[in-house]
Amino acid sequence: MNIERLVFVTSNLDKLREAEAVLGFQLAHRALDLEEIQSLSLEAVVHHKARSAQTRIEGPVLVEDTALELEGMDGFPGPLIRWLLASVGPNGICTLADAFAERRAVVRCMACAADGSEELIGLGVVEGQIAVRPRGHRGFGWDSVFIPSGGEGKTYAEMETAEKNRISHRRLALENLRRALGC
Repeated sequence: MNIERLVFVTSNLDKLREAEAVLGFQLAHRALDLEEIQSLSLEAVVHHKARSAQTRIEGPVLVEDTALELEGMDGFPGPLIRWLLASVGPNGICTLADAFAERRAVVRCMACAADGSEELIGLGVVEGQIAVRPRGHRGFGWDSVFIPSGGEGKTYAEMETAEKNRISHRRLALENLRRALGC
């Protein structure tokens, strides 16, 4: 499977730009409304997305999904973060973290390249913590509340794009996927 032939299936143009910056080349892109199963398993969500995308696109596809796991909640919301964020917003995530002695969190990104005969996975994991309140105006989603370890105390949303891309969970996932593809 050739990574340069992949069609990145995402409706989030911020993810597309981030993936292209990390990979160093432009990706073909399709914004498809894929069914997203509700599961606490990031792997199950990503594999389902890949199979769904394959039924609608000829050729290799690239899909990814992300999980934000709050240690104080035994990993919840995980891949359900999109729905939690839509419900309570970044402030709500900070308030939720206030209920626990630990503000530690782990973010995971799983990228999957599939061509109908095989699925290759790249996983990126970054540890950090939830900010007391949202900070920063860059990024998207929950970037304003996640402070990655090694990020000098900044949230992803306080970082310049290149700075975030150097340490992000998505970069790690895409680099690991590139290695799995042999590129």
